[in-house]
Amino acid sequence: MSNRWVESVKKNLLPLSKEKTDLNQALSEWFYTGDTYDLTRPEEDCELCDHPGIRFQFEIKNQHTKEVVLIGSECILRFSISAIDDEGNVLDQVSTTKKVHQDRRKLISNARTKRVITSLVDLSQKDKEFDDINNSIEYFQERGAFSPRHLLFLLWRMKKSGVSFNKTDFKMTIRRNREKDQLLAMKDWEVRKIKPAMSAAQQKWYQENS
Repeated sequence: MSNRWVESVKKNLLPLSKEKTDLNQALSEWFYTGDTYDLTRPEEDCELCDHPGIRFQFEIKNQHTKEVVLIGSECILRFSISAIDDEGNVLDQVSTTKKVHQDRRKLISNARTKRVITSLVDLSQKDKEFDDINNSIEYFQERGAFSPRHLLFLLWRMKKSGVSFNKTDFKMTIRRNREKDQLLAMKDWEVRKIKPAMSAAQQKWYQENS
């Protein structure tokens, strides 16, 4: 951590803390609440170190002053700010690190889910022949992925209708035998279309069984 970042932390944190001079002592007053926010775009600065381009904000709170600061996840770990669990117990650094990583993964997963649903809604508005919006969303929310044929169909319709989407947001499932059969029955060019949505394990399975 450069001196510039440390000076930023002092400037931002000490005025909001009970301790006004010793940074390490002041940091010990703060804890990660577990509340997180997705701004959808990396457009804010970390309120602790002033690092720009923050999309996911993590809330820390001072146990004495009750002040709240929204920061990036890396600052929680870098400055050894402890998290608290659902019962209000202070976690050690190993458990805090685990919680921060879990919460960040959840934010990323939720953001992906929102993008998929947004793309499906956009498709239903641009493609008047697409009347399967509710079933598609319900299926995705239940399983978090689409069958090979369903996925191929959606990607084709979205591209045809000019819908903005990211193929890697759309996941494929082949847990059921009929889904495996769908994938094996596809032509090579069809498999290439959905390959970005396939996990490494799924690609390996396909190579070994096709």
